[in-house]
Amino acid sequence: MEGFWTVQFAGIQGFGAGVVTLIGGQVFGGDSGFLYTGTFKAQGSDFSADVAVRRYAAGTQSVMGVDRFNLTLKGALNGNTISVDGGVAGTPMQFKATLTKQADLPR
Repeated sequence: MEGFWTVQFAGIQGFGAGVVTLIGGQVFGGDSGFLYTGTFKAQGSDFSADVAVRRYAAGTQSVMGVDRFNLTLKGALNGNTISVDGGVAGTPMQFKATLTKQADLPR
């Protein structure tokens, strides 16, 4: 599960792509305008994550329509792909993403 991943995602206001590193139960990533940090759990093929997303570059469009938000995600690992669904707790904002593993991390 740990490794360097690309991510393609869709929110209520469009779609985007970025990169994510999963290591030691932590999530680190970003794209051209937003940073992602959080935690993940994996057991068998089950995957869950809580991820804080925040804008770092002015003028970039958010797929969720806001500058900061927290995602709660659940999904499954299938080979080198993780598919997740989720959203922002307490709101109707939904989010879908597919992560594709690009490399293992160095030992």
